[in-house]
Amino acid sequence: MKIFKKDSIAFGLILSIALPAVLFLIVYIVKFHGYGYSNIWWIPQIRKSIPKIISLCVFPNGLIFYGYILGNKLKTMMGMLSGTMILALFAGILFFIL
Repeated sequence: MKIFKKDSIAFGLILSIALPAVLFLIVYIVKFHGYGYSNIWWIPQIRKSIPKIISLCVFPNGLIFYGYILGNKLKTMMGMLSGTMILALFAGILFFIL
C-alpha cells in the first residue's frame, strides 16, 4: 500500500496510537460486550485489568516498528517510538492509579 511508504514523524505517531485504540476497541467489544463503557470503570475486577489490556494492545506496535526499521523509514519509526512510549507511560500511570 502506498500509504505505508510515507516517511514522517506525524504518520508514525498517528499509526502508533490508532492501532492500539482499534485493538482496545476490539477487546472491549469481545470481552466486555455486556457492560456499558461507563460501567467498566466502576467494577473493580474489570477496572484493574484495563492497564494490562492497554499494555497488550501496545505490543503489536513493536512488529510494525520493526518493519519500518527494516524499510529504513526512520522518521516514521521515531514517531512510532514516541507514540508507543506515551501509551506505555499512560498504561503505567493507570496501573498505579487503579
